[in-house]
Amino acid sequence: MSAGYDLIVVGAGAKAAGIATKVHIVNSLGLARISMLTIEATEVAASWKGRNGMTSGEEPLAVTPIKDVGFPYQSHVEFGEAGEAIDAALAQFTWQQYMIGARRYARWVDAGSPPVRHRDYGEYLTWVLSRATEGVEQLGARVTQVRLDEDGERWLVEAEAGGATTRHLGGALVLTGPGIHRAFPHEPAVAGRVFHCDSKREDFARIPAGERLDVAIVGGGESALSATMFLRGMRPDCRFTIYTPMLPMSRGESFLENRVFSNPDTVEWESLDPQTRRDFVKHSDRGVFDPPSLSAIAYDERCRFVTGRVTDVGAAAAGEGVRLEYESPEGAAGAEHDFVANCTGFDLLAQLRTLFPAKVREEIERRAGQVWDRPAGSEVPIGRNLELAGMRPRLQIPGIAGLSQGPGFANLGALGLLSNRVLAPLLIAKSEVLDSSKSVA
Repeated sequence: MSAGYDLIVVGAGAKAAGIATKVHIVNSLGLARISMLTIEATEVAASWKGRNGMTSGEEPLAVTPIKDVGFPYQSHVEFGEAGEAIDAALAQFTWQQYMIGARRYARWVDAGSPPVRHRDYGEYLTWVLSRATEGVEQLGARVTQVRLDEDGERWLVEAEAGGATTRHLGGALVLTGPGIHRAFPHEPAVAGRVFHCDSKREDFARIPAGERLDVAIVGGGESALSATMFLRGMRPDCRFTIYTPMLPMSRGESFLENRVFSNPDTVEWESLDPQTRRDFVKHSDRGVFDPPSLSAIAYDERCRFVTGRVTDVGAAAAGEGVRLEYESPEGAAGAEHDFVANCTGFDLLAQLRTLFPAKVREEIERRAGQVWDRPAGSEVPIGRNLELAGMRPRLQIPGIAGLSQGPGFANLGALGLLSNRVLAPLLIAKSEVLDSSKSVA
C-alpha cells in the first residue's frame, strides 16, 4: 500500500494537466500542501498523439490552443487574492511559453495563429506534465479496480503494471478520459467489418488498400469527423457515407457561446431549465463538427451524408460486406457497405461500471442515488465541484458535468476553471489549516 494522497486522477490527459499545474503552483506558493497522484495506462496525452484509438494525430484541434491549461485565468472568482497569485504563476505553463521554448512561437503567430494538430497539442500536454511536479506524482499503470477503504472515507485504487499490483489511497478521486465506445448493435458474423471509436490504427489495415470500397461512418460528432478525416487519408480510393441522426452542423463560435464555455456563471447556467441547457450543449458541443474539418470534406465527392439513426448492422445479401438498417425521416431504410465504423461516442459510466465492483456501486448509489441504469434522457446529478452529488468521499467526473455545470467541463473549453472547481474543497480546507497553524506560531 502506497502513502495516501489528497487526490488521485485516473488518466494523464488535458484535464489531469490542468489540475496538476494548479497543484504544483499552490504548493510552490505555499498556499497549501496538496498531494496528487496521476495514473495512466498507456502514455501521457494518449488520446492526442495518434498512437492510440481513432485519431491519427493529424486532425486540427477544434479549439484554439490559447485556451490552454490555465484558461480562462479567473482564479480570483474561486480563491480571491490567492487566485490572482495562482494565475500569475501559471505563466510558466501557457501555450505561448511552450511555443517560445520550442522556438516556434513567432512563426506560428506570423502564420496567423492557425489551428494546431492533435499531436501538437499532445506534445504541449506532455511538456506541461513534465514540469508540474511539486506535490504531483505520476504512475504508469492500468487501473483495474476502485473500492472504498474499510472506513468508507477514502478511495482505494488498485493499479497493475508489469504483472505487479499496487494499491493507493486517495481522499478524492477524479476520473477522466472518454470512457468506452457506446454499444453498437451488430450481428457477430460481421464483427470483422465493424470498427469503433477506440479501434487502433492497425485495425483499419483490414480495409484493403487500392480498392474502391464503401465505408459507412455512423455518428454526428467529433469522433465521426475524426474517423472520416483519418480514413480519407489512409484509404483515398474509398467512398464514405456518414450517417448522422441530425443535419450536419458546424460548431458555433460566437462571443456568447464561447463565454458560456469559459464562465458558465455569466449566464447563471445552473438556473437555466434543463431543456435550455440540453439544447445549448447539443448545438455547440455534442453532435457538431468543427468548421475547418467540415469545410475540408464539403466538396469531396467521396463523402456524403445520410440523415438517419442506425438501428442494426447485419451481413450483406451477397455475404460480402454489411447491411445497415436505419430510421430516416421518411421511415425505415437499409443500405449495404463494405465496412462500418461506430462513431456514436463514448460512455464514461459504462467504463466506471467495470472499475467499481458490484458492492461498491451499490454503496455509491445508496449515498448518491441512482447512477447506472438511469431512465433514458436523464443526467447524473453533478455538483459545483464536478463531484457526484451526495457522494463522500468525493468522486469527481468532469466528463459528465456538461449539462449540470457547463459545457466546457466535458472538453477543452475551460481547463483552468475545471481545475479550480476540482481543487476548491481541498485548497479551502488546507488553507484554513495552514492559516491556523501560522496563527498559533
